[in-house]
Amino acid sequence: MYTPPEQTPITVAYRKKTGTKVWIKTFTDLRSPDRLITNRSNLLPEGSDILEIGVGSNFEASYKKKYKVK
Repeated sequence: MYTPPEQTPITVAYRKKTGTKVWIKTFTDLRSPDRLITNRSNLLPEGSDILEIGVGSNFEASYKKKYKVK
């Protein structure tokens, strides 16, 4: 079974189409955030509004603190 090599984490803070709650998702299998930004991406819910994207391991903790997500 093939397991892809782990890449630098990419963290995304986004809101879903309906609602005001901020969601945070971290991807460790992507090389670049380009697949997240495109309109045809199926990695995030359809119609979601991307607030911030960070490349690196410390962005998840800072986004959780900034947007008060547990």
